[in-house]
Amino acid sequence: MNILIVKLSAIGDVIHTLPALNAIRKHYPNAHITWAVEEAASPLLEGHPALDRILISRRKRWIRGLRGPSRRRHIRAMLDFIKALRDTQYDLVFDFQQLLKSGVLVGLSRGRRKIGYDRGMAHMEHSYLFLNERMRPVKMDNHALLRSLMLLEAVGIP
Repeated sequence: MNILIVKLSAIGDVIHTLPALNAIRKHYPNAHITWAVEEAASPLLEGHPALDRILISRRKRWIRGLRGPSRRRHIRAMLDFIKALRDTQYDLVFDFQQLLKSGVLVGLSRGRRKIGYDRGMAHMEHSYLFLNERMRPVKMDNHALLRSLMLLEAVGIP
């Protein structure tokens, strides 16, 4: 079982998603779990015992680099990241970010089940377009940590 978590940023949001990582590991103890995260939040995940692999998106660096003389190097780095994202067939892909930037990565991933919340969440940027399993939206009054766990519960992960 291969599982991909997509929660790119920010540092606090990544911290709020750690209980979901632990719940996934508890439910699937032998799974290989990968987390796609942006560079600034990646140190929070390094060495986490429930995590097998970290894919680091350097999106902000790449965008800045496209404007400079080292454009080709940054394009190559983006393509290498996409290749690394696609080198595994994932059984489950969770979009905990619910933004366009995370939705695009979910869409690019080779996932059988791409899971997240359907349209209707207050801050969503059409990330649901990249999902093949859309869960009913929950109220934004719920804490971010709770919303992540509720997404897991919707697919049978307690």
